[in-house]
Amino acid sequence: MKSRIQITVLLMLASLVQVRAGEPLVQEWVFTQESARKEWTANGHIKDVKPTRDGISFRTEGSDPIFTLQTMLNVPATPWQMVEICLKADHDGVGELFWSNTQEGKYGGFTSEKVTRYTATGGTNWQTIRLLPFWQTEKRIMRLRLDVYDGTRFELASIRIVDLMTDAAPVKPDFDFTQGGCGWLPLDGATGTTNKLGVIVGLPTSRSFFLSPAVQFSSEDAAYLAVRLAATKGRTGKLYFATDQSPGWQTVAFPITADGRPHTYNLDMLTVEKWRGRIVALGLRPTDATNTASMVNWLRVGTGPQGSAQIQVLSFGLDEALPRVGGEYRILAHLVNTGGAPLTGLQAELTLPKGAIAVVKPLHGALTNQLAFGETLDLAWRFKPAAPISGDAVLRLTASAANPVTTQAPMRVTPTLRLEKASYVPEPKPVRGPYEVGAYYYPGWQDASRWQPLQNFPERKPVLGWYAEGSPEVADWHIKWAVEHGITFFAYDWYWSQGARHNEHGLHDGYFKARYRNLLKFCLLWANHNPKNTSSQADCLAVTRYWITNYFKRPEHLTVEGKPVMIIFSEDRLASDLGVEGVKTAFEAMRAECRQAGLPGLYLVTCVNSVGQARRAAQQGYDAVSAYNWPHLGAAADEKAAPYSTLIGGYYRQWQHIVSETAIPLMLPICGGWDSRPWHGDNALVRYERTPELFRQHLLDARSFMDQVQKPSPVTRFALVEAWNEWGEGSYIEPHQQYGFSYLDAIREVFSGATNAHVDFGPADVGMGPYEVPTMEPSKTAWEFTQATEVWNSHMHLDDVKVVEGALTGRSVGNDPAFFSPPLKVQSAQFGKIQLRMKLTDTTGQGFKDQGQMFWSTARLHESEATSMRFEVAGDGQWHDYEVPVSQSKRWQGTITRLRLDPCNRAGVQIAVDYLRLVK
Repeated sequence: MKSRIQITVLLMLASLVQVRAGEPLVQEWVFTQESARKEWTANGHIKDVKPTRDGISFRTEGSDPIFTLQTMLNVPATPWQMVEICLKADHDGVGELFWSNTQEGKYGGFTSEKVTRYTATGGTNWQTIRLLPFWQTEKRIMRLRLDVYDGTRFELASIRIVDLMTDAAPVKPDFDFTQGGCGWLPLDGATGTTNKLGVIVGLPTSRSFFLSPAVQFSSEDAAYLAVRLAATKGRTGKLYFATDQSPGWQTVAFPITADGRPHTYNLDMLTVEKWRGRIVALGLRPTDATNTASMVNWLRVGTGPQGSAQIQVLSFGLDEALPRVGGEYRILAHLVNTGGAPLTGLQAELTLPKGAIAVVKPLHGALTNQLAFGETLDLAWRFKPAAPISGDAVLRLTASAANPVTTQAPMRVTPTLRLEKASYVPEPKPVRGPYEVGAYYYPGWQDASRWQPLQNFPERKPVLGWYAEGSPEVADWHIKWAVEHGITFFAYDWYWSQGARHNEHGLHDGYFKARYRNLLKFCLLWANHNPKNTSSQADCLAVTRYWITNYFKRPEHLTVEGKPVMIIFSEDRLASDLGVEGVKTAFEAMRAECRQAGLPGLYLVTCVNSVGQARRAAQQGYDAVSAYNWPHLGAAADEKAAPYSTLIGGYYRQWQHIVSETAIPLMLPICGGWDSRPWHGDNALVRYERTPELFRQHLLDARSFMDQVQKPSPVTRFALVEAWNEWGEGSYIEPHQQYGFSYLDAIREVFSGATNAHVDFGPADVGMGPYEVPTMEPSKTAWEFTQATEVWNSHMHLDDVKVVEGALTGRSVGNDPAFFSPPLKVQSAQFGKIQLRMKLTDTTGQGFKDQGQMFWSTARLHESEATSMRFEVAGDGQWHDYEVPVSQSKRWQGTITRLRLDPCNRAGVQIAVDYLRLVK
């Protein structure tokens, strides 16, 4: 019988289990006591340490403020120990707790693997930060270190270690909550109440979750974890786990259907990198929503997926970003079976808003197709609007022995614009105000392979379609839309590693050949994601000479006080390779090189994440600081989903913090949003509820901040938005399907002050386009590389990629070179091996032995170490045949959507691939 959970009343019931007020105390330091103050010593980045009525007060000034426990502990390490830190801070920030079982090593036993991050909120109230370090791999804790953060005034009352459980015997990981709470603990304000259906989990805060009793089972015997739950709010659930091989608390996010009905979610745990060894603890957060409750029926671990068939809608929406009355479009739905049993008898019922006509036309087979676990199905409807539409399309899916699923997608169709047909992009009508407003431009959209991860996110489809960059016509549309909304420059992501460059097509073939480039300034963001020890003063001079020859003397280049602007992404890369003084010396040489070429100098900006980095940037000789993005601001350190509204406040406080605590000018960074699931899967960070209205508020905050800043500088009125087109990261303002031109209209309103009416339109409105990338046959399974169209693209540590004499060739310029296949849609069960013929030649003339690696992604799983196989390769300049037995991997399953070939793990190798084939 179908019923909805009556959670409102149940939330008022008493909690089934609460953490005891007096958990056993393992160790305690109360800083009102002189003994505790002596045991914890501060380094030089912590100033003015003073005893107070409640503990100690201090301020931080430096990039690495640290308190270190001087006495040696002897604490047996268990998964159930919690560290409590009671403090105040006058600024938001992220700190770290380090722990170790040894004094040996470069940093006295402390390493980057043995750490738990925490978030502190700025204010006047005391806060108790409760951390579960899951340090059981250490066996015994000897050392502790508390890292705070720079530019902040703190008070510290106490640090405690407590036990949540003692003498906990492991239980079987099969929890039937209809029989009771099964020993699970609600933590951080969570509540648990049982009834005959299961346990009601209340989640008042973003950190609340449910913790299992002790478990002990082999990860190899537990390929799947299944949980059945019902939620009424939220988008994702979260599974936690701890192992005996990896320190720390690991998390796996999974999408949920918040319709109040119970659903079974099967998590393929062998695709999770750290699901290794023996699992010792589990945790569950049924939904990312707060102030809500969810019903959890059961949680089980097993060797295969469980439960009945389950329909999951991966995407549903209109395949057009700017539909007009009278056009003909498609509505697409992409489905997957996430249940243990095959999905049969599927039926679809589509309801459209008034004025729409649709014809059902499945793209692949009949609706009654049987889908095994993980298999997908595409459905399509032809759609012809006869009148303007503003409403939701509703899709109801039913199947045999499966819960029905209803999903909806907004549908807005506007009247046809009576515009003259054009033979080229109509001339822009720029507007601007007293501000320089820039947008980062990511030039990564050159072919179908790059767009493939976006296919399940139709709301992101650009007005230009899935376009190919490198076209002057595409660039002119971008320029037109930018300047008509108050944007004055683009900062193009640009890549250089010891002379190797890639992803230049958007700038060199697009912008530089665009008709309207004189209307929009440009500069570069040197995205120096380079391997260690690749930076030197000689390389800095070489790259500067390249900039002078190819960019700085162009009249469109952005300048400050006549000096060409250069933004450097990684302050840390240069500083790590050269040291602070080395960077300063290199910058002096680079500026001298510019002056020798007749330029007034060089205005250097770097991206920073903290006050400490900003201070170090000033010491190195940068002229200003900015950021690419700060997507975690306003969220807890381990939080994977948080509203965009809290990000806005986090940005404002970060602007204030940098300006108040440092002397270096700030080129104000602005965030267009963040949701990187296309790149990183369901476990990615998501800032949800991103809307044009909230973005407008963010812009108003920025304008107010720039107008009121007390330290005028040449970049006081510069704002830089991330980004124009970071579609994969979920940070984009370019016109798109979900919100059209609304983000650009907000920039026009706030920064340009333009009051004249304007009409936003796309290429189809003037008879131009389309600009879609050429589609490739998704069922192709063999590549002989006899034509240039067969080239797998590359944007990772490879240079000069091309087809030469029947082989795909390239030169590795880093330690992680990779070729990416075109989009695929092949069933893994039909193929057991991948064969390739390859030649690797060390350009130094020396031979080597190394490992190649074949990655794959599926309709459900993104490529990762878990979805890959390694194979031995020889770097002797000879052709070799290799065979990768992919079917031996438990992760080779479902629909394969892309391959990635890493030929080796070193720079300086000439690579040639004669063929690559999937073998049946």
